[in-house]
Amino acid sequence: MTMCCMKLTMSVQDVGKNNITVMLLMGSLFLFSVASPSPHSGSSLVSPSVYIVRLRGESVHQRASAASETNAEILTDSNRLSFEAEEYAEFLKSSHDKLLAQVLVPNSYEKLYSYTYLINALSVKLHGDSYEVSALRDHPDVLFMEHETMFQKATTHTPDFLGLPHGAWLAAGGAKHAGEDVVIGMLDTGINPSHLSFTSDYYGPLKSWKGKCLVAESFPDGSCNHKIVGAQYFAKGIIAANLFNATYDFDSPFDGDGHGTHTSSIAAGNSGVPVIVHGNNYGYASGVAPRARLAVYKVIYRDGGFLSDVLAGIDQAVQDGVHVLSVSLGSTSGTYGVPALSIFDLSLLFAVKAGVVVVHAAGNNGPYPLSMNSFGPWMISVASGLSDRSYPNPVIFKGVGIFPGAGFSAGTPGEEFYPLIHAEDAFLNHTNAYEAEYYSYCQDASPFNRSLVAGKILICNFVEYYSGGAAVQFQAALITAKNLSAVGLIILREPTDVWRDKSNSFDPIPFTMPASFVMDANASSEILKRYKQKTKMNRDGQVREFGAYARLSDSRVASYKVQAPQVSSFSARGPTYANTVTSVFADILKPDILAPGSQIWGAWSPTATDVNGYSGQEFALLSGTSMATPHVAGVVALLRQTHPNWCPSIIQSAILTSATQYDTKGRRLLAQQPSANASQLLGAGTPFDFGYGAVNPTAALDPGLAFKTDFQDHINFLCTLPGADANTVQDATGGTCRTAPGARSSDLNIPSITIANLIGTRTVRRFVTNVADNEETYTASIRHPGGVKVAVKPAVFTIKPKTTLSFHLTFKAAENVQSFTFGSLTWMGSKGHVVYMPLSISANSVTG
Repeated sequence: MTMCCMKLTMSVQDVGKNNITVMLLMGSLFLFSVASPSPHSGSSLVSPSVYIVRLRGESVHQRASAASETNAEILTDSNRLSFEAEEYAEFLKSSHDKLLAQVLVPNSYEKLYSYTYLINALSVKLHGDSYEVSALRDHPDVLFMEHETMFQKATTHTPDFLGLPHGAWLAAGGAKHAGEDVVIGMLDTGINPSHLSFTSDYYGPLKSWKGKCLVAESFPDGSCNHKIVGAQYFAKGIIAANLFNATYDFDSPFDGDGHGTHTSSIAAGNSGVPVIVHGNNYGYASGVAPRARLAVYKVIYRDGGFLSDVLAGIDQAVQDGVHVLSVSLGSTSGTYGVPALSIFDLSLLFAVKAGVVVVHAAGNNGPYPLSMNSFGPWMISVASGLSDRSYPNPVIFKGVGIFPGAGFSAGTPGEEFYPLIHAEDAFLNHTNAYEAEYYSYCQDASPFNRSLVAGKILICNFVEYYSGGAAVQFQAALITAKNLSAVGLIILREPTDVWRDKSNSFDPIPFTMPASFVMDANASSEILKRYKQKTKMNRDGQVREFGAYARLSDSRVASYKVQAPQVSSFSARGPTYANTVTSVFADILKPDILAPGSQIWGAWSPTATDVNGYSGQEFALLSGTSMATPHVAGVVALLRQTHPNWCPSIIQSAILTSATQYDTKGRRLLAQQPSANASQLLGAGTPFDFGYGAVNPTAALDPGLAFKTDFQDHINFLCTLPGADANTVQDATGGTCRTAPGARSSDLNIPSITIANLIGTRTVRRFVTNVADNEETYTASIRHPGGVKVAVKPAVFTIKPKTTLSFHLTFKAAENVQSFTFGSLTWMGSKGHVVYMPLSISANSVTG
């Protein structure tokens, strides 16, 4: 294993034009589809004629790395893109144009982008037939082609929940300094630059920053400041797919969706911004790294985005000099073959090689196994968890009990109980039974008897598959209840609703009158049952006497009683495939880390309609791994500020090994619908649910030991994957396999060990470096996975600062378990450091 964090230099003659003569137009034909989108899993919205074309020859950064005669991971802050490098980039663009002109018929194509900094590639829209695709594929300078894929979008209390004010912020000198001079690149839907979360307050100039600000009518001059240091947008891919709508997508970095504004504020929003929604104050917001700068790369839009635009954003962000890349998006279709060799994953590998820490959303496809949307071990894949905050909105049923509900609203007047009336008992006489079911959703006031509903709490049914979605249905029901002069509204989830296999989670949205959405189908059934028992009917089925009474309390006040953290039901789960064709599991752990991602307050865009109920508001409450990801990006910024010389793998290692596997009360982490048994609403989590555990920013600042990797280590990892031989990897990365005979994917020097197929005995080696200031003695503590015996040698070691040593773990299958079991190796340091390594092993045979 080679060392990381080495300096990269570029000389004039190394990148000059005179040395690039046989770069692109030489070499034999080599095609592969190791990680192209599955032909059976693409979205109907995918642009049918756009391709990403990888070409032979080095990118600008690869060229610079080769010139420096090192496998360096970072470009130093002083290493600006030189004139010679810019000249080489122009040469690559010209070569791309010449290749297309040579192969394709004029006017039969449109080049969208030339990618030159991290990868040597282009994206092109083909207007003709399959001949053009074949002609490009058959050209000797083309390595491989990937079909365009569609991408989708994957805080007042969370800084306190993460312990930042008295921990990591304190180490930085307080919130006013936390994240100073670190640039977080946001790959998202843009930003609302006028929001108070992004105002520039006493920022000095930023050294060695190369980004720019694109000015437009919707993003006027002055939108960028010392807080927002760059803002660009990339839309050629979505325009080529005919899905760009200038009315609400905006041909500028302005955020017409709200998602990017929200994630940006979580990562680096200013501290102490009041969260006012519909006149109610929900507290004061702060980003995790409130003094960090933001560089905005708008690559995805209200209706989604495309790989070609995402790649352009990644390439530009790294070239501009971001320190962290926050990526809250992912492909809508799976990869075909080796996921780690997709052009998306490889672009992020090259970003890491350039010194950028990549933080990527695990995806919202949970809770079932193999639902991850983030694969490469070089990136931090973030799962979503709950914090201890909730906004309870119970239905208080007189003489019956309290039933949990959701939604932001005032309570019914006073402490008085009000009669309940179900929608089906409030119709005018002419409403027939066929219409009754539809009208029970309360989307229209016309079929109701206003005199029956007035002064009562109206009960309406809810159906998930209603056109327009839940929020639209709620808004219509609220309007109906108001028009009928109801004092409140209760929306019941029917027992047959399609949500029956999901946990009872819902992001509360503002209700314009006292209202509660009862998510639990059993609770809904009980409310309806007790209502019918207490309501007296005449022979004609009309209400004779209202005997059911309830009231609603103010739900805009937070409660802090949730057992937390725990994994959100929607959060994607491991394991991952090493190769989707052969269905071989990967010997790496995913997800990596758990961070708050459920019911997170964040800044909002005034034109956003992504979430009904927050239109025109300055803040919104959202959930998703999209929200969890910028939390970790902010933590990375804090580490980068404190340890500016740490390379990406050390920062990643520090975050992972310092994570906690326990909640705030010292209990083992739980998961909503754990991947081991998704039918269970809440149960014990495993590393395939939460990775290494819940992020602990303060502990990450001082991890004790670090597991370092560099670009060559990742090349060697790729070389061990099934379906990826040495030639494939070299063409995809420009790197050469340097693996020893018998090398395995589990040899990658990351702080976990995953063995998907343990047969007999396997020994794995790990290297650790002491990144603390003092000599320390570490003692091993092993928790054995089920059916596996684990031995570590040495079990005790003493290590001096800035030195590296190795240890070996031997795994012996004691039983034929035939499924993953979990354990851990924890190194307990004499100076108080605790270094945690999860073990995920599937013992498939005791003999080998």
